[in-house]
Amino acid sequence: MINEVVVVEGFHDQQKLNSVYPDIECIVTNGSEISEATLTLIAQTNKTRGIILFMDPDFPGRQITNKILSRVPNVKIAFITKQAAISKNQRKVGVEHANASDIREALDHLFIINNQRPTLITTLDLMNLKLINTPSAAKRRMIVCKALRIPFCNGKTFLRFINMLDISLSRIVEVIS
Repeated sequence: MINEVVVVEGFHDQQKLNSVYPDIECIVTNGSEISEATLTLIAQTNKTRGIILFMDPDFPGRQITNKILSRVPNVKIAFITKQAAISKNQRKVGVEHANASDIREALDHLFIINNQRPTLITTLDLMNLKLINTPSAAKRRMIVCKALRIPFCNGKTFLRFINMLDISLSRIVEVIS
């Protein structure tokens, strides 16, 4: 049972979630042109029920997530891999295309976003772990991202994600060892 309200991009995403969790409640952003009224609704809902962001694993999904995170502190977020969210014709990416087990997996492994705490891991830490500025950095980051169930990304975004998601340096070392 999911007690929080799940924020998704479109009505098809909501329909897909309802097919997996019939009692789930959603707020639909209507894509990256999220309105001021919807942002206010999300902020108010987070204060009373809590929210889970469950956006598509693509650029517009990240844009919407960033807009919401800039306004709403301490939310939960579910990530789904791009491979799990690709349509059958391989042309579209979205939560609506994921299968039930991938959706359950994403909603069972939530991260709490604390965007009001100081940075713990630095660029130097990532350099020392060869996760940035080396020829093999992208491959090493891909392994870490997969193990941590976060989207694969460039070094700068990776640093922001791991700090925002409160992932410890020891956890990253454990994954790459």
